[in-house]
Amino acid sequence: MLSRIKAFFKYIRDNRFDRSLMKYFDWPLLIIVLVISLFGVVCIFSATSSQVTEAPANVVEMLQTQSITYPRLQLFWIAAGLVAMSAVIFFPYQLYERYANAIYAAQIVLLTLTLLIAQAGRGGMTAFFNWGNDRGFQPSEVCKIAIIIALAKAFSVRMKPIMTIHDIIPLAIYVGIPMILVVLQPDVGTALVYVAVFSVMVFVSGTSGKLIWGVIITMVVMMIPLWYFINNSASDNFRFTRILMWLNPEAYPDEARQIINGQIAIGSGGLFGKGIVSPGSFASLGYISDDHTDFIFAIVCESFGLVGGIALVLGYALLIGRLIVLSVRTKDPYGSYLIVGVMAMLLFHVVENIGMVIGLLPVTGIPLPFVSYGGSNMLTNMMGIGLVLNVVMRSRQHEQRQRTSGAKVVPLKRA
Repeated sequence: MLSRIKAFFKYIRDNRFDRSLMKYFDWPLLIIVLVISLFGVVCIFSATSSQVTEAPANVVEMLQTQSITYPRLQLFWIAAGLVAMSAVIFFPYQLYERYANAIYAAQIVLLTLTLLIAQAGRGGMTAFFNWGNDRGFQPSEVCKIAIIIALAKAFSVRMKPIMTIHDIIPLAIYVGIPMILVVLQPDVGTALVYVAVFSVMVFVSGTSGKLIWGVIITMVVMMIPLWYFINNSASDNFRFTRILMWLNPEAYPDEARQIINGQIAIGSGGLFGKGIVSPGSFASLGYISDDHTDFIFAIVCESFGLVGGIALVLGYALLIGRLIVLSVRTKDPYGSYLIVGVMAMLLFHVVENIGMVIGLLPVTGIPLPFVSYGGSNMLTNMMGIGLVLNVVMRSRQHEQRQRTSGAKVVPLKRA
């Protein structure tokens, strides 16, 4: 054990952060993330505004008359996320590959402790470690990064694509263990993120489309009996009701009030929106529960209209597109899979969140990346972007050195 610890610190010393790496920093990616995040702060301010009889005359009056508690906290989480991102960038990403199995084991331990120690919250969920006044840490959020690191290694060491069920079963079990622990919390929304990341990695490995759909259907079907058991053993069967509300919200006027009011708010925004703090807005009247977290997109459209909603979607399209381009350009298989995993995580969050708000998908409690209020999700997303920047910087530096020396560009040496 002592020799392994010495080897760990020797590796860190030999591969410490070099300031010359900043020459290869991908500024466009960071700028896109910061713009979306700061826009999210404005939307959170609008979502948590109080009722007014007339619109404030200027920004100063708006800030003086409205609470800035949540926007201020979100700014803190953005800053904390940037610190977490820097920490992820500091260590060479090959180190994460070397200790991928240990990271995987750590997430299993953390998720198990969450089930045993965490207190039950809304709907019987034991997904949070609570601290302070109504604040909590959600371990399953950070574990998304752990499963991306672990799966990236599992896929990168393969010499050929996954083409048969025999090939995919060991990997499905590998991702299925932590996924089941998340479902037991029960947090089906986060478990579906695991499915999305795994499915996209299988697709990128070069497999057939039929096998991809088989994987998705099989993993979802595997969750149904467990989900059914959890709901039947719980006193509040609201998760099954969510499915029924999605199919016919008008039949559940009380339970589906969040969905119905959210869609009304989207339509009431019109082309350019009502503004950040406006009289009679659904945000100020509190008609939409969780409007600063899961249903923030309804406030985006109410405050900034169709134009604002499309602008945010385009921002996400730029983010996802940039990640795809970076993954294609990265020649190291492990680094490329890391970027693909982060891209899949963010893409699923965007599609599921916006889809559930506009009524195309059931409500699952999935936050909108970099926009919804919340510390755990912000830290996780920033760490994911940190992984991407880490891969890009070191890969570009390696390729530049190879070209300068006149040698053929080959992937970075594996950890």
